[in-house]
Amino acid sequence: MIASFAKTAFIAIVVVGLLVLWGSYLGPKDKLKQADAIIAISGGDTLARTQKAVELYREGWASEIIFSGAALDPKSPSNAAVMREIAQGMGVPSNVIQIEEESIDTESNASQSQSIAKKRKFNSIILVTSSYHQRRAYMEFRDKFGEEVKIINSPAEDKNWNSKFWWLSPYGWFLSLSETAKIGLTLIKNR
Repeated sequence: MIASFAKTAFIAIVVVGLLVLWGSYLGPKDKLKQADAIIAISGGDTLARTQKAVELYREGWASEIIFSGAALDPKSPSNAAVMREIAQGMGVPSNVIQIEEESIDTESNASQSQSIAKKRKFNSIILVTSSYHQRRAYMEFRDKFGEEVKIINSPAEDKNWNSKFWWLSPYGWFLSLSETAKIGLTLIKNR
């Protein structure tokens, strides 16, 4: 009986450990370094992404912010414009914010942001998105920006997903499994 309990406990610990590791894989976080700009892409918990970009700006990690994302409803302000308004409301000067309002998905966030970065001659960026989305966003940005631009991952904590405990909620499973599938598709597409 004790051996059976010990075996079950060991299996449970291994499974939980693997689930936590998967959360860490989805949300890579790099050591912060000075960069030319912070790029925050909309979606998920857009407010948390915006607040993270503002926090990084205030800490002096970059002197410019780019907010990226179209509106779901074309008659509404773009997500990027809303992010800019929030940042300005938090005290970020308008002259350090640029917005990209055309992108409708992660791939177009990367390509549209890359054209701004290229014009501005950025050599490094800090990429901000939700933790569960960070790995795939990094893959898309790496593909579009190329190796000459340093990309530093700095995920925002999303109110709907936690890297250590995502597996405790059905929505956490949904986000994690859908991102895992999208990572697979991105790997195939970017080959």
